[in-house]
Amino acid sequence: MSMGRVVFAKGKQGEFIKKILRVSKVNVGDLAMVANVSSRTIRDWRREKFTLSDEALKLWSKRFVIQVPTTTKTVPDYWYTAKGARKGALRRMELHGPLGTSEGRSKGGKMSQLVRKLHPEKYANCILRKEFVIPKLSKDLAEAVGIILGDGGISNYQVKVTLNSDLEGDYAEYVSGLFNRVFGETPRKHQGHTNKKDVNICVSGANFVKLLESIGLRRGNKVKHQVRVPGWIVDDQRLSVACLRGLMDTDGCVFLHNHVTHGVRCLNMGMCFSSHSEPLLEFVHSTLARCQYTPKFNRTNVYLYRGGEVNSYFAKIGSHNSHHLARWREYCKKKSF
Repeated sequence: MSMGRVVFAKGKQGEFIKKILRVSKVNVGDLAMVANVSSRTIRDWRREKFTLSDEALKLWSKRFVIQVPTTTKTVPDYWYTAKGARKGALRRMELHGPLGTSEGRSKGGKMSQLVRKLHPEKYANCILRKEFVIPKLSKDLAEAVGIILGDGGISNYQVKVTLNSDLEGDYAEYVSGLFNRVFGETPRKHQGHTNKKDVNICVSGANFVKLLESIGLRRGNKVKHQVRVPGWIVDDQRLSVACLRGLMDTDGCVFLHNHVTHGVRCLNMGMCFSSHSEPLLEFVHSTLARCQYTPKFNRTNVYLYRGGEVNSYFAKIGSHNSHHLARWREYCKKKSF
């Protein structure tokens, strides 16, 4: 296979081939056989229709005593394509104007998106951004916001809530159903990569992330950004309670604690919400206080220490996390509160 072409001065390639035929006393067929080409190719080279291949010249040099003109140069195969393409592009621009204006690209992109939306069946293998409908502001949405602010994370293209599959399998099903009701999208569930006991509940889509941002959430590191509950929830007590439930069901817990009162050791039940976001801690503290509870607040936790208030919390605010409910009922059996 030829790896290049030999370029002669005009008229010199034909003279060179004629000289080989004359001096070596061979015919066109002999030259073709040595060069592994057809006789027609030799005749095309002789009349300079095409440039001579570098491979043919080397084969002839081995077989015949010939002197190659010093004015020749070797160029790659298809050396002329860039030159021809440039001339063609310049001519095209003369006739029709610049090829890629910003206005033209914008118009073409918009038209392409329109055609894809009108005829999606023609683009089955093409990925398009999913469209999501902004949900109405409701208690379900407020609870979903609490869940995302608790055990959730928002990246550029995905929202993920991570739960314990062993202890919170039922709650994972509830969260999946809640997201489906609120956002009209069935989340995907898959096992965690680093912790096999984790179950990740995911909704993907750049437009979904933008939707969440439009209702007051923020993508990225929750601690670094010190995320907070959106104002439309904070300003409504009913929505605040629903959001509180989502936060407590994910980043909260029920526990038993020993303490000494008047020299007597006592066993009591409590609740705790943990976070490294000060605005979230302040929201949980203020919402519990508005519900007539007496929460205690420190740097990373909000506590309810009174067993009666814990019982009231589960009776009035409630929980959809069966693990929390089971622990609460278990502790209630150990001691009457």
